[in-house]
Amino acid sequence: MSLQNIHTAMGSLAYAVAKADGKVQDEERAILIKLAQEEFDLHSDADYEWIANMFKRLEENKISLEEAYNFAIDTLEANRHDYDFTESMKKKCITFMERVSEAFGGISLEEQSVIEKFKKDLTKF
Repeated sequence: MSLQNIHTAMGSLAYAVAKADGKVQDEERAILIKLAQEEFDLHSDADYEWIANMFKRLEENKISLEEAYNFAIDTLEANRHDYDFTESMKKKCITFMERVSEAFGGISLEEQSVIEKFKKDLTKF
């Protein structure tokens, strides 16, 4: 799985977590982008634009939490043999999800549900 596919999946999952409590706010979007840059070492202008555009497309298309989550899992599944999705990378992805949830005033029940489902689904890879 290419790193870009992992980043795409994580961006979609971050969107799903932010969407769990309703609409994604501007300040939430900025925090999501910052956390993605920190967690996955994405620091170039191109990386920033790519992440920002991805969130913009998800919002413009009014993608639901379920659609964003399923897209992420499908992306990971479809690309699982193209990249070594190591235990270390899996932990990084879980940490990212938890940081995203905590950034918005604590982890809500809906957000925790998304994270727990992700942890369970990760066992497939």
